[in-house]
Amino acid sequence: MKKSHLIIAASALLLASCGGSSNNNQAQNNASTPESNDNGNATEQTSAPKNADGQVVLSGTIDKNVTWKDLGLPVDYVVEGEIDLDGNSLVTVEPGVTIMFTGTDGRIIVGENAGIKMQGTKDKPIVLTGPTNNPNPGSWDGVCIRSKRTDNALEYVTFQNGGAGEHVLAIEGSASVKNCTIDGTGNNGIFIFKTTAFENNTIKNCKNYPVTYHTWSECTTIGGKGNTFENNGKNFIYIRTHYGDDNTTYTFTKESIPYFCDEGLDFNGRITINIEPGAKFAINRGGRVFVGADVIFKANGTAADPIVFAGAEDKPGYWNGVDIQTTQNDESSITYCNFENLGNKDFFDGCAFYIGYEAGFKFNNCNISKTKAKYGICIDNAGNYIDNGMATTSAINISDVSDAKIFVNGGTQDGRIADEATFDDITKIK
Repeated sequence: MKKSHLIIAASALLLASCGGSSNNNQAQNNASTPESNDNGNATEQTSAPKNADGQVVLSGTIDKNVTWKDLGLPVDYVVEGEIDLDGNSLVTVEPGVTIMFTGTDGRIIVGENAGIKMQGTKDKPIVLTGPTNNPNPGSWDGVCIRSKRTDNALEYVTFQNGGAGEHVLAIEGSASVKNCTIDGTGNNGIFIFKTTAFENNTIKNCKNYPVTYHTWSECTTIGGKGNTFENNGKNFIYIRTHYGDDNTTYTFTKESIPYFCDEGLDFNGRITINIEPGAKFAINRGGRVFVGADVIFKANGTAADPIVFAGAEDKPGYWNGVDIQTTQNDESSITYCNFENLGNKDFFDGCAFYIGYEAGFKFNNCNISKTKAKYGICIDNAGNYIDNGMATTSAINISDVSDAKIFVNGGTQDGRIADEATFDDITKIK
């Protein structure tokens, strides 16, 4: 699928991912900010109004380079409503700063050409939080980054009790996110369309998903390193939809929680899919795993660390099943994979795992279980199956089917193979 489709799909999600609109009444007036120096360097935020507690009060639009310094207060800056970073402005927030948002409309929106640098340290994190009189998740909205500037960076930033909208942090342009903490949201944690890094973050106590990717292509291209997900209402890496570019390799890494595939996993085009040992997938009700004819598909777990494709709920027949059409038999393989909760009775006339007419791949040491299917595996043509390099298939364990473990359609013998049969029996059909 071409990138243009991604751009069109993404544009429809911008307002859904970022709370609010940049055209509200507050944003019509510039925030109280000092003029930048003639050389364009950021200046201190000293001329903005302060309240009786000495806190700097911010609202409206910022269109100049500014630095928010640590004022040494329990709360240094108070944001009333929405702040919009406009033009080529860059806001730099120094370590130790605490920013309080006064209500559920409290947010920062970074415009397409603007930038934001929030770089705390382990000992002096930057803290974004809600009002002191409302210490509950969802007491303020969030931060949305729409620009693709290479200097957008969030490091050692703590987001407390945000997420009044869909996400407390939405990366719709690009940014580096490292060593950050999201703790308690009224909805979801972070939305990622593009990032340059997503490493060593902790996301916990979200009402719903800790992290959402627009597509599995972004999820696998960006990846994540060392991230921790704890006590979230829906503790999955949520993937909204599926798009990929031809002649590209995508790798699903092993994460501490499963990938949740809202529309299942559909792989099409001239792409390569690598799935690392230990990766887990939770397929939504009615979803499927589909591998197209031109796809090189490598799902290779190990005996100690198998790959798991299961239902989002542990119920027999929760998701439809597997449809393998790849003809890339020299490179495609499925080994040490567990397929659970699949086998809707209406999927491919009662098949849990369907192997297409021209399909070819190596298939070893896998388990199919917790189904509602009539048949475990259906092979559209046993002769082609063998000719395409499948004869070495071994140790496929199939359970919980209502009729036969293997059904062959075509070749020199049609019909069911006995329950005790394995793929070794198929090599005798030809």
